[in-house]
Amino acid sequence: EKFFSSSECGKNIQAGRIHYFKLENDDGLLLTTGDNRSDQPSKKAQEDNSIFGKIIFFSLNDKKQRIFSKGHRNPQGLFVENNLILSTEHGPKGGDEINKIILDKNYGWPISSYGESYFDTNLMYNKSHNKYNFEEPIFAYTPSIGISEIIKLPNSFSNKWFDNYLVSSLNGKSLYRIKFDRNYTKILYQEKIFIGDRIRDLKFSKSLNAIFLALEDRGELGIITLE
Repeated sequence: EKFFSSSECGKNIQAGRIHYFKLENDDGLLLTTGDNRSDQPSKKAQEDNSIFGKIIFFSLNDKKQRIFSKGHRNPQGLFVENNLILSTEHGPKGGDEINKIILDKNYGWPISSYGESYFDTNLMYNKSHNKYNFEEPIFAYTPSIGISEIIKLPNSFSNKWFDNYLVSSLNGKSLYRIKFDRNYTKILYQEKIFIGDRIRDLKFSKSLNAIFLALEDRGELGIITLE
């Protein structure tokens, strides 16, 4: 069964995380889409008639779609737990973001970003989100780390790691162990764990109590366990 198709297409299809979510008692899926432009931003992330630069909710009951949030450049990671939604998003040159996703909110791209253009020195992004009625990121990495996935580690993984999340990176070739405050408005602390390879994806296995890393440079699978 064809679930969804779009007449829009582009040269650089980006993002593409999918996660189950229940919206107003409606079972569905969240799908992230990028701006579809590498450096020169389009206006599609701000246009409601475009699927690009959005997090979209697809109902599993009536197959209808709804824009959940917009103004995204390239959301690479997606974490969902009950009503909590976190995304990790590539900025331009600098400005990778961790965002708390809220229904019907606008996250500013391509108007606001803490990064800079790769090639166009005349292209400037506003260095505030809130001033222009956009949602501020929980945290922005400047310089960027090439942010990819975000996962939550169960407290059973380590008696020294409590309510911790892991964020993976491509350019940074590292994991970042972080803890948020109670309302997910800021990061309380962060530890950089150098791996030495671009980490494309990140998963946790409860049955093995292990962290799995998709290592891009060598095409290998990294495994982190406690001895």
